[in-house]
Amino acid sequence: MFIHDSHLPQVLGPEAYTTDEFLEREMEHLFRPGWHFIGTLDDLPDEGSFFTFELFGKPLIVWRTKDGPQTFLNVCPHRFSMLTHEKQGCRPDRLVCQYHGWEFDCEGTTRKIPDAKSFRPMKRGELGLSQFRTETCGKLVFVSLAEEGPNLGEFLGKGYEVGENLFGEHRRQILSLDYEVDSNWKIKIENSLESYHVDFVHPATFKQTPEESICEHVLEPRWTSFATTQEATSKIERGLDRFIHHVARHERDGKYEHYHFYPSMMYGKMALFSFAETVFPIAPGRTRILAKFFAMPGAPERWQSRLLFRGLRNYGRKFWPIVAAEDTSVMPDIQKGMESGQLPSRGLISVREERLFHFQEFIHAATGGTPARRAAAAEGAAG
Repeated sequence: MFIHDSHLPQVLGPEAYTTDEFLEREMEHLFRPGWHFIGTLDDLPDEGSFFTFELFGKPLIVWRTKDGPQTFLNVCPHRFSMLTHEKQGCRPDRLVCQYHGWEFDCEGTTRKIPDAKSFRPMKRGELGLSQFRTETCGKLVFVSLAEEGPNLGEFLGKGYEVGENLFGEHRRQILSLDYEVDSNWKIKIENSLESYHVDFVHPATFKQTPEESICEHVLEPRWTSFATTQEATSKIERGLDRFIHHVARHERDGKYEHYHFYPSMMYGKMALFSFAETVFPIAPGRTRILAKFFAMPGAPERWQSRLLFRGLRNYGRKFWPIVAAEDTSVMPDIQKGMESGQLPSRGLISVREERLFHFQEFIHAATGGTPARRAAAAEGAAG
């Protein structure tokens, strides 16, 4: 069931989706101080594995060492070249700059400089790599660009517990999506927070909007969630579903769940799949989206489990990109509508979309908004 019993106002005006000024307030209050999901331990399978990632204009290199993943600025302190332009690779002992061959250890300390005597009287280890705080939640890797602030558990709150469960060692990554869309970052988030669009946007995947009687919303100060039941329609399908969960050694609960932890971290669970998804603002009308999808491997030593996991992987690699394409097909048009300069109304939010309203209130308050804007929105909706 839904929590509100009547429609709600659109709290954020079009300027929140279209202007550099509003985006800068979001960057200052929400993104620069926060923790950001940028990869997984499955992206770093061995000690020495690394991947590179650009976060808000900063080139990063995430390197798996004996102490776990470490994140450094992917810039050499010598002449400021990027250490590497490779997307991923493996450096068991040292990171080596591609330009002059300077070498750095797992703490970012300079370990070898070709023709070191020409840099006298520089001391050994004097110039090192810039490092950023890095923590994990299950298999998810997070980084913060802020030197100080809450740890990851404090930042995610309930999201840390949920993430440990959905993305622990009992899950294996099957798919990674990393793409950009011509829309504001909040348009992507808001699309994920409501099921009202399912009939029209997801005809090939989710197909039908769930009835209110089987929907459950939770609205908390820094997170919201949605849950609904997914039941097989025939006796044969129900039997097959039970068998698949038995082989995977996972208890079936029949639920689809979606979580949003403010401002930009989302988790989902559907049958034997789970996914983690986040967004990175590039410009008011441009957003990068990163999503990682997991499945249950069951007992890898059993041939039945291996066969099932292969089937889940193949299905997920087909299903989830279609879902993403269905959603992103409408986002640029929403952005163009926001940018039109002449809107037909203040906007209106249904009770089915109440998570969206809750999110907008959070953004409004976090960026220094006043109650007057909310009051004006409510007045416009009532009119």
